[in-house]
Amino acid sequence: MIEAGADHALSPGEIPPGLVNLVKPTLDGLVERISGKIQREVPAFAGPASGRRHKLITTAATGAISHFLDMVLGKPSSTGARVDDLFRRMGHAEAVDGHDLTAIREALQIAGREAWTELRTIASKHHLSADVLGKIGDDVFGYLDHLSNQVTIGYDATRRAQASDVGAARRRLTEALLDQAGQDEIDALATAAAWTIPSRLVVLSADTADGDEMPELVDSETDVLMHPSPGPATYLCSADDRDAVIGELRGMVPTIRIAASWKVATSDVGDAQRWTLRALELADKGIISADDVIECVDYRTMLWLHSEPALRRQMAQELLVPLFAESPNSREILSETLLDWLQTRDSAPAIAARLGVHAQTVRYRWKRINELFGEALHDPEFVVQLTLVLKASVPLWVAGDQSDFERYLNEEPS
Repeated sequence: MIEAGADHALSPGEIPPGLVNLVKPTLDGLVERISGKIQREVPAFAGPASGRRHKLITTAATGAISHFLDMVLGKPSSTGARVDDLFRRMGHAEAVDGHDLTAIREALQIAGREAWTELRTIASKHHLSADVLGKIGDDVFGYLDHLSNQVTIGYDATRRAQASDVGAARRRLTEALLDQAGQDEIDALATAAAWTIPSRLVVLSADTADGDEMPELVDSETDVLMHPSPGPATYLCSADDRDAVIGELRGMVPTIRIAASWKVATSDVGDAQRWTLRALELADKGIISADDVIECVDYRTMLWLHSEPALRRQMAQELLVPLFAESPNSREILSETLLDWLQTRDSAPAIAARLGVHAQTVRYRWKRINELFGEALHDPEFVVQLTLVLKASVPLWVAGDQSDFERYLNEEPS
């Protein structure tokens, strides 16, 4: 049997060299029969006799048969390298066109049957022995296996290159989406990455307490993009695939923690990543619930209020000085009561019921709050700012962050 890249006599001394002289006069007719039958029976290669496909098939058939006959004679030839290259390029073309190798393998089978029929007819006509005929058959179909291997080599090499190119393009696309690049650039990268841009996307940021490496989901049934990083990994997927992606991630990494954005347009993907990363940070600090899946939509106000930590700190130092001057216990109960009233404007009994205290206790606290803030509580702009800074700060204090009070104490002398 023929080995890949072989260029030597097939069965030295067993196939009569004179057979080549008997085949050569029939070569043109054999090639035309092979080409015609392939174009009739393999729809992918159909086309006119003057077309490009017909020319390619006849070129391939002529080159392959000529090389086979040269090897029967044991003639050194450079034809073999050219034929191998041609068949590898045919495999490459099928991969580029997004086809599998079904059509080209059918074509090789047709070519093999036609060539074998021709050789068998000639051998029978000239009374070659059954043993010689069997050797001819072995070598014909061995050579076809060799050509099929060349096609597969070209096909597989191209598919690997495509996979590498697509992977690189998907990474560039992910970075462009997160960097909020222009739509033209995103569209071009999406085409190169073979990724259909959803009308609405969801951004997922994921990590584990132990800092485990996050999976890429390369074999996922969903079309998901991933951006790894030293910290939490980011995944981008269509809104329809959101739950499936979360399920896959949790199945692969049971200890995973995920922050999921709400649905966003491509232009907002970078913002959505920032929200999800912030949600993980706030969960780490105990400001929001550290659920296995943190739904950012449930914490939009907190994400907003904690988007500018320096501004929150500055406002706290300006607006909450009366509270900071209180004892720790007084500060805690007064801020809790004040925030409840600012958010609800309920009566003392209603606030007391929520806080689990007596209504008269709430009235006493409210009296103290009025002593601390005075007429400022009648200023609408002050009340808005006070509500926001308390809503952002109280969860920090409850979680154990004392930096606001320490800063106040350090700055108090000045």
